[in-house]
Order: sequence, then C-alpha cells, then structure tokens
Amino acid sequence: MKKLFFLVMVVMLAGSQLLNGQRPGQGMGQGMGQDDNEKLTAYKIAFFTQRLDLTPAEAEKFWPLYNDFSARKNKIQFERVSLLRYSAQNEANMSEAEITSTADKLARTFSDEAELIVSFNESVKKVLPPAKVIRLYHIENQYKQQLLRELNQRRQGQSTGPGIRGRSGQVVNPDM
Repeated sequence: MKKLFFLVMVVMLAGSQLLNGQRPGQGMGQGMGQDDNEKLTAYKIAFFTQRLDLTPAEAEKFWPLYNDFSARKNKIQFERVSLLRYSAQNEANMSEAEITSTADKLARTFSDEAELIVSFNESVKKVLPPAKVIRLYHIENQYKQQLLRELNQRRQGQSTGPGIRGRSGQVVNPDM
C-alpha cells in the first residue's frame, strides 16, 4: 500500500512539473492531446520508478533532474530534426556556404547532446547509487523498445487493451 501511495505521489509531482516546465507537444508525446501526454508521462514515471526501485528520497531528487535533462535533450533533438528536414527539402537551392553551415549546425547538435549526457551523468551520480545509474540507461532503452513494440502491435491491429492514444489515434498501452 505504501508503494502504491508513493507511486501516485510521484506521478502527481512529475505531472505538475511537466505542466510547469514543458510546452504542450514537446517531447515523446508530441502530436498528442494534453491528457494523452500526461498519461504517457505518468506511464513513463511508473515504468522508471518501478524498475529503478527508487526510494522516496531518490525520487524526489531524481525526477526534477531527469525531467530537465529530458526537456533539454528533446530540444536538441528537435533542432536536429528541423535542420535535417530543412536541408532535405532545400538542398537543391542551398549555396555551398549554407550547406556547410547547416552541416556544422547538425554536427553541433550531436556535440551538444553528448555534452548534455555527460553533464547529466555527473549530476545523477550525486542522486543515485552507481548501480541505479547504469540501470537507468538500460531502462531508458527498455522503455523506448516497449513503446516501439506497442506502436508496431497497434499498426498490425493487435491491440492489447486500453491505453493512450498517440498521434495517429493509435493506442500506447500503459498497462504493459
């Protein structure tokens, strides 16, 4: 019962931070309604909290740090995608100088993301024990893989129950 209460509190805390710290349409929930985005965020929090086995003290310090990291990483990745899209659509009309500048900006997004990850790693080591830091990186991959599996199942019409509707109206199941 204590774990359930704690989990509900973490979800509420992270949800309020999401509303205060991120713009609608930002991050993994891009293209979804705010309710769906909140459900997906709540699912992510539960997924990470359960698998990391965060204590209340760890969760209190971890989630603001992780949410800031995620928002900054999403911003860098959005910039990269925008540059790639722009260059793909306009390459034929771009000057050599503009192509070079765009390539340099793209390379900088990778560098910025790497610096952000190194900085986050240093910060998170102050909040979590080393074993949980390593587990965090594994859990991030597991979470992405789980969402991709769910999306592929939805595309193939293999619904596994109620969930969160994504960008195209397909369901991302929070009960995985």
